[in-house]
Amino acid sequence: MRSLRIGEEVVGAGGRRLGQLERIVVDEQAHRVTHLVVAGRVVGIQRFRDLDREHLVVDLDEERLRRQPEALPDVVGTAGDHWRAPGGYALGDFLGIASALVGQGVYVPPVHLDLDLSAVHQIAPGSPVFSGRRHVGNVSQVLTDDAGTVVSLVLRHAGLLGTRRLVPADHVVEVIGSTVHLDLAEREIEALPEYRDTPTAR
Repeated sequence: MRSLRIGEEVVGAGGRRLGQLERIVVDEQAHRVTHLVVAGRVVGIQRFRDLDREHLVVDLDEERLRRQPEALPDVVGTAGDHWRAPGGYALGDFLGIASALVGQGVYVPPVHLDLDLSAVHQIAPGSPVFSGRRHVGNVSQVLTDDAGTVVSLVLRHAGLLGTRRLVPADHVVEVIGSTVHLDLAEREIEALPEYRDTPTAR
C-alpha cells in the first residue's frame, strides 16, 4: 500500500518528469483506486511500478502518455453527491469510473494504491470501444489462446454498417471498467481485416 498525494511529481521512463498527480480514479464497486490522472490522461495503476515517498514512477514516456485515454466525462465522472472526501482531500480530487458508479449510501473513496487489480476490469461482448474521443463500436467477441490470454477482439464497427473487424490485443491501450480504448485511428480500424467466424471464437 502506498498513500497518494494530489500534486505529487510523476516521473516517466528514463527519469523525465511527466507532470503531477491531478486526480484519483476509483472503482466504487470494488472500492479500489484503479487509475490516476496525469497531464489529463487516465493511466492504469499497473503502470506505476516503482513507488517511493518523493514521487510516482510510471513506465511511460511523454509520447506513450499522450496515447492514454483522456479524462473525459463518458469515461470517468465527477464524484456523486453521496461521496465524502477523506481527511486532507477535496471531493474534486476524485473521479469515478462512469460505468461503475452505484450511488448507494455515503461513500468515502480510498486514498492508497493497491497494485492487485485482479477481476476489477474486464473486456466482454458489448464493451464499448473508443479511439481517442470517438466511440468506434462495441466488442462483439473476445478471442483467446489455449491459455486463456486475450489475443484479439472482434469489433462491431459503428461506421461500417455493423462490419466486424479483427483487432489485435496489442492495440488495446487501456481498459477502464468495461470500456476499451484503442491506439488506432479511424482509417486504421477500417483497414483491419474483416472477421469471419471460426471454431476458436468464444
